[in-house]
Amino acid sequence: MKLDVSRLAGMDASLMAYWGAYALAEGGRHRKLADALFMQSAIPHPLFNSVILTGRDSATIDEALELSAGCVSETGVPVLWRVNLATESDELRSFLEQAGLERREPDPAMLFDLSDLPPAPIVDGLLIRAADGTDARRDWGELTIEAFEMEKSLGLAMGACEATMPAALFQDHLRFTGYLDGEAVAVSSLVMTGDIAGIYAVGTLPKARSRGIGTAMTLHAMREGVRRGATVATLQATEMGEPVYERIGFRTVFNYQNYLQT
Repeated sequence: MKLDVSRLAGMDASLMAYWGAYALAEGGRHRKLADALFMQSAIPHPLFNSVILTGRDSATIDEALELSAGCVSETGVPVLWRVNLATESDELRSFLEQAGLERREPDPAMLFDLSDLPPAPIVDGLLIRAADGTDARRDWGELTIEAFEMEKSLGLAMGACEATMPAALFQDHLRFTGYLDGEAVAVSSLVMTGDIAGIYAVGTLPKARSRGIGTAMTLHAMREGVRRGATVATLQATEMGEPVYERIGFRTVFNYQNYLQT
């Protein structure tokens, strides 16, 4: 799939919308800069305290470095920087490393043309429901942390953020929970930005993996995106998830370069 400037900007907007939402919950700071978004949340993990850098404006980078340093000093939590395709350069990499940031493994940014959506797998006993309402989203947040096998304490913080995000956000942010024989075992999320369906937080509890549930959760969110007018879907893959998405038909179009500020 051809990647032009407008599509790249749309993928960045999707990334900002999903992760930035946690900075809009109670205890968060959300700061839009000229070429970046700074996000500090009440969840003590770098994924939720980050900078998405979309340009090379030196004043923006300096301000983002200052904001991030304040976050680290205040919370003790490192800040993750994500740098897009158009912004990454040897010069920028050298500057960030000289500022003390450590380069980390990149995240594949993947795209899928929704005009050719495959059928969802049939998983006996699986029922997928929207997590609507404060309590359901709180439970969804806690289950997401469990599915990604992160520290249990993060689940309480993520659940609290899900419960205190501005309600208006959820017109375009949808959460889905997968129930296997009545037990909640999987999650996924859809974020609509323009004609892009951003697919996020696809995860399954370890005991329910290798049954096609992750694929079903992904395709469920994609189909809802189509229903809402999306023409393409995008996501950033983990090492575990990348083969699943490739089987669906997603293709990596570039890598977000990651740096950690400590």
